[in-house]
Amino acid sequence: MASNYTSSYNLNQWSASDRVLRTEFNADNAKIDAALAGKASASSVSSLQTTVNGLKTSKADKTALDALKTTVTQHTSSLSGKGNCQLYTTSYTGSGACGADSPTSLTFPKRPMVVFVCSGRARMILFQGDLESWSESYTGSMADVTVTWSGNTVKWYTGYANGQMNASGRSYQVIALLQAG
Repeated sequence: MASNYTSSYNLNQWSASDRVLRTEFNADNAKIDAALAGKASASSVSSLQTTVNGLKTSKADKTALDALKTTVTQHTSSLSGKGNCQLYTTSYTGSGACGADSPTSLTFPKRPMVVFVCSGRARMILFQGDLESWSESYTGSMADVTVTWSGNTVKWYTGYANGQMNASGRSYQVIALLQAG
């Protein structure tokens, strides 16, 4: 169970010795959904920036956190003034295909602004308009990912299935922030 919580939304913060529980993730997702439904403003982005700054003192990889902070800062201006967004979740099972001729593709009901893909301790974050990203696993391995956007669809690929978040038979969870309106 988490031993610490964020100050704004009381989200779980785990220490290295804490046991991570699925129910805590579900409770956090419900809090995030409620905050987004309540038309969270640019101050929420500021709160996220504060949270990212606070994470620097944890045992997380400083390089990854610095990269996340830079990304949040770069996208703050494009997110401010956009109004509310819609939280959308889905999942898929990997096929094992990879590479430019076999990109992984997801189509959403509205234009996705941010897409988070994870499976276990592997993760990838895609920001609308960015043509490159990366995926990362708990072992520290990273893969450069090529991304294309078209309307409500995002496609991505890299040279191997794990890096492409498409390992055969593996379940992937997706959380997307969809454009308002």
